[in-house]
Amino acid sequence: MRRRDFLTAVAGAAGTAITLGMTNNAKGIDRNMDQGRVRDYLRSLMPTREQVKDFISGRQGPEKLSQNQGWTFDSELGWILCDSIRTRSVDGSKGFYSYERDGARKVISFPDRPCRIHTYGDSFTHCDQVSDGETWQEYLAAHIQEPVRNYGVGGYSVYQAYRRMLKVEKKKPAEYIVLNIWDDDHFRNLDSWRSIRFGQRTSCGFTLPYLRVNVQQGRCEQVENLCRTPKDVYKLCDEDFVWQTFKDDTVVHGVLAMRAGGKVSKELVKAIARDSGIPYEDVAALKADRQVRKIHTEAALYATKNIVTWTEEFVKRTGKKLMVMLSFGQGNIANDLRGVPRFDQSFVDWLKNKPYPVIDMRDSFRAYYKQFKVDINTYLRRYYIGHHNPAGNFFTAWAIKNRVVKWLDPPPKPYR
Repeated sequence: MRRRDFLTAVAGAAGTAITLGMTNNAKGIDRNMDQGRVRDYLRSLMPTREQVKDFISGRQGPEKLSQNQGWTFDSELGWILCDSIRTRSVDGSKGFYSYERDGARKVISFPDRPCRIHTYGDSFTHCDQVSDGETWQEYLAAHIQEPVRNYGVGGYSVYQAYRRMLKVEKKKPAEYIVLNIWDDDHFRNLDSWRSIRFGQRTSCGFTLPYLRVNVQQGRCEQVENLCRTPKDVYKLCDEDFVWQTFKDDTVVHGVLAMRAGGKVSKELVKAIARDSGIPYEDVAALKADRQVRKIHTEAALYATKNIVTWTEEFVKRTGKKLMVMLSFGQGNIANDLRGVPRFDQSFVDWLKNKPYPVIDMRDSFRAYYKQFKVDINTYLRRYYIGHHNPAGNFFTAWAIKNRVVKWLDPPPKPYR
């Protein structure tokens, strides 16, 4: 199953104490429950030592390029990006990826001018599958005649993007912050090891900082990256370490429950609900796998609400201005055009009446689709090749352009 198909299938501030080296354990889960299945699944996720070597080595060889599709180890954030050439760009081409000294993606437009806007998020911010200069930040920068720096990193959760923002803004502050949240990023907040949901085949399938939440208790605990040194990453090649560390992980049991369809015990679902702080009564009427999916969704959205609240507090404390974007893969845009209820409706409602711009890209795609007579998939193929193609990134830049112009003070030069 392709990674994005799998993600689609599984797809109030609280205390902010930071915990070191603990996984997202489901304390109520019977450790004797189907241990063989859990062990087999964890074993399937383990990287080879060669994969770990490529991940921690960064740029290699005479061309100084990543041998891991650009992803490389970072002790705090789990991973960052380095120069690479990747396949799967538009029309079967290769994509070229390079970065500034501070880790931002290569600035093409006006690199010598002061930068007012920093953007943070995952691969839909970084703009995977397009080369430098084809990102929505560069299309926007060319129009407003000032640079827009791109600190997106593929595979990031909202929490990782928030942590990267804190690091970058401490050393290289900007007045305007764009936090771009993609549809799966909510769920990534709860991942202690990215491979648990993505599978072993992803280039960023390693450990990361994450959040442990209990919605009923109003608890949202920040947990540091488990692998703090390059040597630590090799522990993921040790079956005993992987078993002892992740056998009780809530997300592991949730993934296996969703894969099992309706063949999930009520006791397991209740344990996952109890650990996440979601009343079982709220999901009791659903099928077992949908119960787990609903619990996971509510916990993930709760985590994101906390992160956005922390971001609001940060920008207020530092005198910055915030914009929140909501981006989506082709599947969720198609669902919205078909009238399928939004999985994140409670989060969208929570964002209403915020004192800063909030842009939901589903609204932009829906408004533009009214000009077409083709079917939904034909319409969306104009803009997606997994991620956005260059046309999709231009669409994004144009969709947010007016809000950005209004947001900036003074306005960009073309609008003065």
